Amino acid sequence: LRAFALKTDEHLTRRTMEKLPFAFPGTHVPSPNHLRTRVTFLSGLNPVLYDCCPNSCCCYTGPHANLKACPYCNISRHNSHGKPRAQFSYLPLIPRLQAYQANEAMATAMKHRAHGHIHDPNIISDIYDSTLYQSKLRQRVHVHDQELNHRHFSDPQDVALGLATDGFGPFQRRNKT
Repeated sequence: LRAFALKTDEHLTRRTMEKLPFAFPGTHVPSPNHLRTRVTFLSGLNPVLYDCCPNSCCCYTGPHANLKACPYCNISRHNSHGKPRAQFSYLPLIPRLQAYQANEAMATAMKHRAHGHIHDPNIISDIYDSTLYQSKLRQRVHVHDQELNHRHFSDPQDVALGLATDGFGPFQRRNKT
């Protein structure tokens, strides 16, 4: 794992990692594939790979799942060897949240909302001071038209998820996403 830490800390490319055994003969430096497999196993987080257009036009999922070529630029989904031309690696959210909760330091940090944040209605210092969040605190949770006995974020371990997309574009052509 030291090799993986070096790769991550120093932003080493795959190509550089592949050269290390030649630069330091006699030392065992695992291959990038071995490192990725080992880290994936130890973390318990398995990425989901999605084929995508190499021009970043679309991801081959949902209505595009069975397409053989990009519906926008018409480039073939696969190369001449039948392999995807490009792939997007996604780490599913639920296992990531579970891993955070399993780590004592991270679980404590995630309880900042419940234990470390003091709400001042005159100051918006983070999302917990927002009007929407504050109104949710007063509302009971509803699931399929059934009102439950607890309010939103009443448990210190509840997680408030937000999605910010301003400036975010997983694909270069935003009008295609």
